[in-house]
Amino acid sequence: MTTERCSSYPCCGRAVTVAAAVAVVAVLISLATAATAYRVSNDLAGNYCASRRGGCCDGRQDGCTAPILDTLCYCDSFCNRTRSDDCCPDYWTFCVAGIIAKQECVHNGRIYQYGETVKVNCNECRCDVVDGNPIMNCDQNECLTDPELLKTVMSRGSQYGWAAKNYTQFWGRKYDEGLNLRLGTLHSTKKILQALPLHVVVKKGSLPSSYDIRKEWKDKISEPIDQGWCGASWVISTVQVTADRFSIMSKGTINDILSPQHLLSCYNSRNDGCKGGDVTEAWNWIRYNGLIKEQCYPWEGRKTKCTVSNRKADLIASCPSWTSSSAKTKLRRVGPVYRLARGESIMNEIRHNGPVQAIMTVSKDFFMYESGVYRCSDLSYGSRTGHHSVRIIGWGEEYQNYKLVKYWIASNSWGRDWGENGYFRILKDTNECDIEDLVVAAWANIDDEELYTRRKYSNYRAETNLV
Repeated sequence: MTTERCSSYPCCGRAVTVAAAVAVVAVLISLATAATAYRVSNDLAGNYCASRRGGCCDGRQDGCTAPILDTLCYCDSFCNRTRSDDCCPDYWTFCVAGIIAKQECVHNGRIYQYGETVKVNCNECRCDVVDGNPIMNCDQNECLTDPELLKTVMSRGSQYGWAAKNYTQFWGRKYDEGLNLRLGTLHSTKKILQALPLHVVVKKGSLPSSYDIRKEWKDKISEPIDQGWCGASWVISTVQVTADRFSIMSKGTINDILSPQHLLSCYNSRNDGCKGGDVTEAWNWIRYNGLIKEQCYPWEGRKTKCTVSNRKADLIASCPSWTSSSAKTKLRRVGPVYRLARGESIMNEIRHNGPVQAIMTVSKDFFMYESGVYRCSDLSYGSRTGHHSVRIIGWGEEYQNYKLVKYWIASNSWGRDWGENGYFRILKDTNECDIEDLVVAAWANIDDEELYTRRKYSNYRAETNLV
């Protein structure tokens, strides 16, 4: 060990700056144990820098020394170079590791120690040291809930016509998760898009300015359920429209709550389960195979192995053995799916035959909807969008800022805690978010003989062992 400190190139690595020395700190820490074992030979290990009154020093400070044997060793960061080795034996463990350990990051008004991690929305942040400076390094994922976007809508709700909310189930999730697992409808490229929409000529004044099918049919209409983190809006909207139409077309006689899980698990041909499906293909599957009841095949929010065995010609199917081994249930089928023209054709269909299914384009701000009449805007401009299937159950109108605003009433599949008790309203007659582009429905295939039997015999269920 020598006290002579060179100061000119090439004999000295002293030309390197403090910043360059600190830049390799992370590597030095990981090698601290090995480096110490190499440097500390001949039993020289001990407290040198640690015993100095001033401790360690930044940069070149020739007085930052500690006695070792009959000479001096250094505790300044200048000693850390490749061409000379005049650092004290404990410089690596005390000065390098100790300085970094004392670094603190300030993020959103809070202090974090070096190496500490914290989750900020959907991103993980870590307190690091870069070029000698503490910095909070965060992932750069696009989050499902955008605080700035949320703040904008909340502050300008009256301008946009709807209010926003920060939902617990969406906070901390990536936007990719919202698009892939909270929507799940593949935009149809089938013939249904090429088919001419069914246009109904409606007598002027025959349709009311407001209509909510829940008020007329009350508990005969399906309630919104939560699809969970499974991209299955194509399943839930199709099945609930089917169930509602059986109730209405049977005049309230058939009130089966049908099973979305049956469709999700047993239709394997042209869908990807919780990763999305085609609504027209879903309607065709129900047409030929039928649906059993929810209590017979409860919703799990994930694609499972199909446990219902039935042939296309069957009218009744047995419930899965893990639910009720002896129970049987009627299979509910529909007729061919058809497409509806915009405006009064949709209104007339809902008024007389029941809810319809619509596919809409969803942007990031829709996940924040709480109440009011939603409309697409440029708030999420530049962000990706996805397709979502919903159930339209009515329409209405109201005044906003002295202007008459017409809207559709639709049921979502994100649970009752979202939106207006699971429902939302969206601008009508403007094809808002493409919601009027593809509106479809199908007639419930009702067995007249079953209706007669149900009305005549009160013990029908017991005699046929139907659930």
